[in-house]
Amino acid sequence: MLRKLMTAMALLVGLGLAGTSVAAEAGGDHARYAEGTHYKVLDTQGNVAAPGKVEVREFFSYICPHCYALEPLVDDWLENKPDNVDYVRTPVTFLRNAEPLARAYYVAEVLDMVGEVHQPIFDAIHKHREPLFTPTALADFFAKFGVDKDEFNQLYGSFGVSTKLRQGDALARDYEIRGVPSFVVNGKYLVLREGLKSNAEMFDVIDYLVAKESK
Repeated sequence: MLRKLMTAMALLVGLGLAGTSVAAEAGGDHARYAEGTHYKVLDTQGNVAAPGKVEVREFFSYICPHCYALEPLVDDWLENKPDNVDYVRTPVTFLRNAEPLARAYYVAEVLDMVGEVHQPIFDAIHKHREPLFTPTALADFFAKFGVDKDEFNQLYGSFGVSTKLRQGDALARDYEIRGVPSFVVNGKYLVLREGLKSNAEMFDVIDYLVAKESK
C-alpha cells in the first residue's frame, strides 16, 4: 500500500514538473523580454534591405567608444547568427565629427572592402588616437589599403555616397535612434538598451526578436 502511495505521489510530482516545464518553454521568453521594457514596436516601420530575410540593423559610429567596445560581441554573434538573418550596418551622423567617418564607411561599402577596413578604422581612432575626421586624413588612411587617393575623394563626395548618407539619416530619424550602438530588428523592433543588464543580454533580445519574426 505504501509503495503504491509513493508511486502515485511521484507520478503527480512528475506531471507537475512537466507542466511547469511546458509553461516555461511556452512563455519563458515572453516573460523575460517584454515590449516596452526590453524592446519597442516602432511607430514608423521600414522596408528591409533583403526581403525574405530577417534584418538586424546596427546603428553605430566609429567615434563611439561603446560601439568600439561592442565589436568583439558583434563578431561573435555574426559567426553564429541564423542563416536567415541579414546584418546591416548604418553609420549615424548626429555625433560631432561623425559625418566624414560615415562617408568613409559608405566608400568602403562601394569598394567592397568593409571587412578589410572596418575594424582598423575603429582601432585607428580608439587605440592609436588617429584623428580620422577629415577627407584628407581618411584618404591617407585608405591609401594604406591600396585605394588611390583621387578615387577615394571622388567616391567620398559622390552622389551615390551622399544618397546612402541621406537614407541612413532618414532611417535613424524614423527608427527614433537617439544614441549608439542601437539595434532595429526587421524594421519593426527597436531594442531598448536602457532596459537591459548587459550587452550579452542585448543579443539575447535580438535572438528572441529574430525568432519572433522567423515564425
